[in-house]
Amino acid sequence: MNIDDLKAFYQAKSDADLSKKLKRPRCTIYFWKKNGIPPRTQAAFQVLTNGELKADMQALGV
Repeated sequence: MNIDDLKAFYQAKSDADLSKKLKRPRCTIYFWKKNGIPPRTQAAFQVLTNGELKADMQALGV
């Protein structure tokens, strides 16, 4: 999963819009964009979205 996947799911038009929808600071979105979404965070999004967003299983070590 990447930032573009999150934007599409949450129908966010920009990084700033996504940060508002996720209630996270914009610097977090920037960090995820640059370094990737942390595996535990990806797993949380997978649970929160009932599996519509899929965590990167290699990053999870599965």
